[in-house]
Amino acid sequence: MMSRVLLFYRRGIFNDDLKKFLRINNINVVDVRIGKYIEVDIIDDPKKVISLIGEPLFMVTEINGTFKQLFYDMRFWECHEILEEKWRKAENKYEKNFLQSIILLCASLIKYLKGEVDVSNMLMEKALSLISDLPQELLPLLYISLGLNT
Repeated sequence: MMSRVLLFYRRGIFNDDLKKFLRINNINVVDVRIGKYIEVDIIDDPKKVISLIGEPLFMVTEINGTFKQLFYDMRFWECHEILEEKWRKAENKYEKNFLQSIILLCASLIKYLKGEVDVSNMLMEKALSLISDLPQELLPLLYISLGLNT
């Protein structure tokens, strides 16, 4: 079974139909996201993509790095994945809700970058609603905990 691979390319070198182009060429494309990079998300052999569109700047087969590094690099899907793992393990209700709100924020940013503004706004509203329901005195502690544990 093929594993998930992210290939990162410089922005501005492909047109808007990259996802369609790759699918026409029998690549199992999960998504193409445009942020700081063009992020080609596949469940396929990366050599097939490379043969079609060239060498990526870098490739990710396993998520590494910290939430902060990835977030500032606009790699929101990877941020989402890091936090989702922590969310699953969290036992404290407030920590779980805080992590879920940040996961929704990342999902909102992914949708925004894809031009899906209505979905992005809906996800952002859910994230803000979750944050606003948390006790204010816990927010700094939850934020520090997130920074220390990612």
